[in-house]
Amino acid sequence: MHTYTFILDYLGGTYISQVVANDEFNAMNVWIEKLEIVEIQELSENDKQNIILSKFDDEKPILLKKLTNVWHFLISTNKGVGYVNFVKTCDIDCSCKCI
Repeated sequence: MHTYTFILDYLGGTYISQVVANDEFNAMNVWIEKLEIVEIQELSENDKQNIILSKFDDEKPILLKKLTNVWHFLISTNKGVGYVNFVKTCDIDCSCKCI
C-alpha cells in the first residue's frame, strides 16, 4: 500500500488530500469516494456521485513526462473542470523506495 497526495485545482481553489491505495487507478477511486466536498466551493454531492458512477472511464491517469510517480487527470462538472495532479508519496516509516 502506498500514500498518494492529490492536488485538485477547481474553479480557482486548490484542495489537497491524501489516500492510501495499492496503485494509481485504485487511488483515484479511493480519492473521489473520500473527497470532502464540504470544503470545495461549487462542488456538489451530485457532482461527486456522477464522478463516482463514471468510474473514471473517460479519464485515465496520465504519467507526466520526465517525472516519476506523478499523474494528471480531469474531473468535469456542470460548473467547470477540475485539474487533478497526484503523487505517489511515502510515509516517514515507509520501506518503499520513492524516487
